[in-house]
Amino acid sequence: MNRVLVVEDEDDVRELLKTILTGNGFEVFTASSGEEALVKVVEVEPDLVVLDLVLPGLSGLEVCRLLKSKESTRCVKVLFVSALDRDVDLRYAFEAECDGYLVKPFTVAELLLSVDRVLASEKFLKLSEAA
Repeated sequence: MNRVLVVEDEDDVRELLKTILTGNGFEVFTASSGEEALVKVVEVEPDLVVLDLVLPGLSGLEVCRLLKSKESTRCVKVLFVSALDRDVDLRYAFEAECDGYLVKPFTVAELLLSVDRVLASEKFLKLSEAA
């Protein structure tokens, strides 16, 4: 069973992501800030971090950069899930070495396809560009 850490500061979105992923066979943990995410990554050793770009404190970009810069967490996959859909946001995300980017709002099918692609090591810009 794949372990997923959902990092989202909006309670309703965090719970929705957790419900969808848990219902589809993933073991899900949650965090509501970048700082909490860095602690949880060490504690739960997830296969994937589903990460909002805009977070209180450390941004999603900073969290991703820190994860990818450390040998112990470099192999953790990162899927950004964000309402930000500008080319510059995508560029910054991939410069931070993320593994995928999904734009809100999304469907359950888009989320699950994105998670599957990232876990299978298939980098992509956005679901709409990868399909």
